[in-house]
Amino acid sequence: MTAHHTILHNGRIVTVDAAFTIAEAVSIRDGRFEKVGTSAEVLATATDETEIVDLAGKTAVPGLFDSHLHLYMTAMEAPRVPLIDCRSIADVQAAIAARAKVTPKGEWIIARMGWHESLLKENRLPTRDELDAAAPDHPVFVPRGGHVCSGNSLALGMAGISEDTVDPPGGLIVREIGSRRPTGLLLESAAYMLRKVLPPPPAPDAERALLRDAMALLNSYGIVATMDPGLNKHQIGLYESLRDSGDVTVRTDLMFRGYNLEDAKVGAAITEFRDDDLLRYVGVKFMLDGGVEGALHYDPYQIVPGEQNDPEYRGLSLLPAGGEAEFIEALKVVARAGMQVQTHGVGDACIDTIVRCYLAAAEEVPIRDLRWTVMHLHNPREEVFAKIRDGGILVTAQDQSVLLGANKVKWWGRPRAEWSTPLRRMIDEGLLVGGGTDAPILPIDPFICMWWMVTRKTLQGDCLGPDQGITAREALELYTINNARIMGVEDRRGSVEPGKLADLAVLSQDILSVAPDAIRDTRAVMTLLGGKVVHRDPEMA
Repeated sequence: MTAHHTILHNGRIVTVDAAFTIAEAVSIRDGRFEKVGTSAEVLATATDETEIVDLAGKTAVPGLFDSHLHLYMTAMEAPRVPLIDCRSIADVQAAIAARAKVTPKGEWIIARMGWHESLLKENRLPTRDELDAAAPDHPVFVPRGGHVCSGNSLALGMAGISEDTVDPPGGLIVREIGSRRPTGLLLESAAYMLRKVLPPPPAPDAERALLRDAMALLNSYGIVATMDPGLNKHQIGLYESLRDSGDVTVRTDLMFRGYNLEDAKVGAAITEFRDDDLLRYVGVKFMLDGGVEGALHYDPYQIVPGEQNDPEYRGLSLLPAGGEAEFIEALKVVARAGMQVQTHGVGDACIDTIVRCYLAAAEEVPIRDLRWTVMHLHNPREEVFAKIRDGGILVTAQDQSVLLGANKVKWWGRPRAEWSTPLRRMIDEGLLVGGGTDAPILPIDPFICMWWMVTRKTLQGDCLGPDQGITAREALELYTINNARIMGVEDRRGSVEPGKLADLAVLSQDILSVAPDAIRDTRAVMTLLGGKVVHRDPEMA
């Protein structure tokens, strides 16, 4: 049987090869790039059976790779109440009340994570009383990202949270000033007290359908690959079943979620997974501190009346019960299995702990070839850069400041918020940095992320750390070849070169030449995975 042959020509193809070559055309045969060059050179390889696509001058880039995107979580979010367009507590109440009207009494109403209270004129999350007013007959769960949430009285009651409830380790139940009555706001492990009483996932067939649709959504943004950070065995099996049915359209690296030594043993024991170019099981993700409100810092937070009232508050440690010693043993277990570790680190004290523990584990089991990574790296101390670089440790950075920047200013103070995620300094220090969004906590749109990387602007109109902005070329590298390097697949993905998998995104504009503020307006008009079109706008028909 003749291999399928496609040519895309008359375009501006940003190859992201070692020389950052710009080509006019590319030939794709049997799912891989065959020839890259001028239109004349590539068209000369055409036969009567060749499918020829005229790019009409459009820019194409390697298929985009988001190295930190909770794809399963994104899928499960789809049926929930969106709040991203709300601009006041009243708007939130209206959205919750509208869902309550079509939801049987007593059933849960759950909002999506991808929004932020700084978009509201009140600049805070709704209280239990405000949610009660919107839906008095339903338990209500309003998460903001993965670390903070608000619940109404019915929800708090189902979670067993009352005036007498003690804050769990690594968590905070926010209470009314001068009282022990919970306001409804829960941080970190306290939020999981509420999460654990939420309804179970839908039936497996429905889960698979949601995951398939979420992959199609990513394809519509030009995304063809991601790393899903922190799954359980059931969720990993869901991906496998989707592959069995031929419905995987995003190359996904899967990581088991771990918190302690026992989790590490479970994750390291997953050895029967069949790796291919669509799905790979790569290792274990650990959590060591919280998000903006729970990041572990050396210096105290600012007072946030009604939300953070402790002048000595420095964030939350999520180390296992056995402390650093147990974490190091957990790391050794994963290292002995030859697997990757990625660890969530936001605050400076937490980042130092991660690096110290990685290097301690490396004294017994070399990790340099295992691509161990620090996720986020929001507030690194300057002293840690050399340790990361010289230790062979990698970094994935996301655009949390796009939505969470206002809370960084409010909780940490402006100097720490300005320094947060110092991309320019990371690159100048010689760190290998990959890019992503942390969706659904943040918008999935990679062009909003690249806009932030270049401009350092937030969706609230602020600009945090403009001196830490990078070039559009560097932003594209973070989203393509750098992520491929971090995940160890740069030999076959991440750039448009002969022999590599034919993953490509055709864009509505050239992100390398438009004004920085216009980057966020970019769209993917066609996306190819292994040479197969998985997304196409009508203009490319």
